[in-house]
Amino acid sequence: MKFNKLYVLAKGGICVFSGRPQDLKSHLNKCDIICTQFQHPIEVLLKYTCNGIQDNRVLKLNDMSSQEKQLILKRCNEETKLFPDGLIIRSKRFKLIDFWFLLLRTMTYTYRYFWKFLLIQFIFYIVLGHSLKIFFKADIDKPSGCISFEEDFNATCNKTIEKLEEEELLSQNIKYNTFVVTIVIFIEMICTSTTFPSEVNLFLHEHRNGMFFSNYFIQKLLNN
Repeated sequence: MKFNKLYVLAKGGICVFSGRPQDLKSHLNKCDIICTQFQHPIEVLLKYTCNGIQDNRVLKLNDMSSQEKQLILKRCNEETKLFPDGLIIRSKRFKLIDFWFLLLRTMTYTYRYFWKFLLIQFIFYIVLGHSLKIFFKADIDKPSGCISFEEDFNATCNKTIEKLEEEELLSQNIKYNTFVVTIVIFIEMICTSTTFPSEVNLFLHEHRNGMFFSNYFIQKLLNN
């Protein structure tokens, strides 16, 4: 009963049932096969399928399945319309409410299926932050970094100890920012390349729903 659809073949390769499991009992009843309350319809059907195409019940099951198939084909021909160039996709007009729904769906998708990546990133950045304290001084942000044309260009040889220490802190500040930006970009590139196939699949589904290309990437940026 957990299957969406069943397609059962009898011995000899002919179809004896095609449809939902819930409809199997009524299908058997139409073919004069009665199931008691102690019998499972699928077990009764499989019992007859082993007899092969010589069994009259099997032939009747096949005829009933063919009739139901013809009814479905008739409905498809009557109720559907053929487009020579395929289905016409009309893009939706831009609405803030659609952008909000798209943002909520993407956030749900990201935090539900990629929570492991987010957790690993969070732990890595925490460890990185504590590790940087070992290699860089805590007061590297104190120097202003502004260039004084009178002092810096006129006193290039005679510098005080305070000035040298300030330049050392400025140098560490530059190294610190360069290192952090490089590491963060590198980690984000790894995560992006890992999740790229799933992201493309999600984008194609949203595009099929009529969402704009720009809408998807703007909310993706906000989500990140």
